[in-house]
Amino acid sequence: MGINELPDDLLLRILSLVQTKTVFDAQVLSKRWRNLWRQSTSLFNDYTSHKSESKFLEFIDRTMELLESPVLERFYLRIAPTDTSSSSVVLRRDLLAKRPVRELDLISNNPNRTQITKAIYQFQTLVILRLESFSLEDHYGNLVSLQSLKVLQLCRVKYSSDESLSDLLSNLPSLEELILDRCLSVKPAATLSIAVPCLRRLTVVRCPDTCRNDLMMLKVNAPSLKYLNVEDYWRNVSFGGVKMEELVEADVNATFIDTEKLLRTIISVKRLSLCLVPSKIPQINDFFDQLVRLEICTCQQEWWDILERVLLDSPKLRVLKLHQKHSFGISDPTVRWKEPSSVPECFAYHLETFEWRGYEGTEEEKKLASYILKNARRLKIATFYPLISHPDNRMHQILRKELENISRYLFTCDLVFK
Repeated sequence: MGINELPDDLLLRILSLVQTKTVFDAQVLSKRWRNLWRQSTSLFNDYTSHKSESKFLEFIDRTMELLESPVLERFYLRIAPTDTSSSSVVLRRDLLAKRPVRELDLISNNPNRTQITKAIYQFQTLVILRLESFSLEDHYGNLVSLQSLKVLQLCRVKYSSDESLSDLLSNLPSLEELILDRCLSVKPAATLSIAVPCLRRLTVVRCPDTCRNDLMMLKVNAPSLKYLNVEDYWRNVSFGGVKMEELVEADVNATFIDTEKLLRTIISVKRLSLCLVPSKIPQINDFFDQLVRLEICTCQQEWWDILERVLLDSPKLRVLKLHQKHSFGISDPTVRWKEPSSVPECFAYHLETFEWRGYEGTEEEKKLASYILKNARRLKIATFYPLISHPDNRMHQILRKELENISRYLFTCDLVFK
């Protein structure tokens, strides 16, 4: 079957995956393609495919005039890094005036020079908005009319003041998902506040090494969250203290954070992944009554304290995973694992799966492995993955034999060494 024999719906789906200029040029292939591309509901425009900015704008004008689709499901626009006007011209003249847009990706390469056009705030049909490398000024008051927006992603966006983000979010009544990726600030030590009662999903991706000195404080108050992902090593992250009673899953990797307050806030979580440097051993009076899956990162020397605290407060835990996700942790030989004063309740009734990635077989690790294997009565499978830095097969054999000796009296648990 040739490509021209494919049904229109499938061809349109294929066309939506490539740049609009390529789609436009493909109309010379046949009369069928000449008319088919005009029905496309997705446009992908990138200035790098054109000889100049003027040619880029002329091309967008031409394609928009010929397009027959009444609605654009997605519009992707990458503007030139020196351009401060084309995004405003395109959005105001071609999109806003002619047809509704559901999903908009607006990309720049220069957040220092490019401000977000006011026209974006008038897209009442927008459901998904992604902005990359722009400067976000304070909101435009009554001009914000994004009543249908459910997903907002801000990547490498520079905030002019502490109010830039909070003011924008306060005008998004339907927002369900927020993604902040490598935020930048006009001034050092800025505070970004997220207070969205209806927010369901929040992802905060860490600032790269290049902006260590551009520290920020992130304040989160979103009691309706179901999913939380914070991966941020150079800022101070704090939560409002209000329990997220609807939270189902949380993945938190943060250096500067109040561990005790964090655990109190996410107490209702069912699946939890943590990589933290606690300022003190957290003491909480509540229990993780719903927690069934726990993953602890072992890159920081204090991870034993976090593991013990959460284990003792998680009576229904069924899956426990230890994983060295990062390589920047500092190992301190003076740090010792201490056996808890009492055996966690989950060991007696619920824990079925145990996994340890990055296992080195140190004396302290062997003590912890032995404690878990001997006390987890319901354990069905225990899997160990040696640290990659130990490629020697003899070392692997030694570690495997030691673990087999530890578990030789266990009859219900399968020991797997990979």
